[in-house]
Amino acid sequence: MDEVVSYCNQYGFIFQGSEIYGGLANTWDYGPLGTRLKNQVKDAWRYYFIQMRENSYEVDADILMNPRVWEASGHLAGFSDPLLDGIEFF
Repeated sequence: MDEVVSYCNQYGFIFQGSEIYGGLANTWDYGPLGTRLKNQVKDAWRYYFIQMRENSYEVDADILMNPRVWEASGHLAGFSDPLLDGIEFF
């Protein structure tokens, strides 16, 4: 893994978050090539799952919304994230 990170850092794909100030654990910033790669992956996903389908529409919305939006979408009553279930944040 260290070799992959070193390669990506050397060629401008990713950099450790806040690297010039000592870094921030587990955070990464995209460099010029990383940004291009990320955008190409997003565009390919968008093309396949949204543009190629007649009944799919793209919406760009914030995740910070009125709680009634989350209730109406069913996220409050039935949403489950197995990676986070059982973890108490507060």
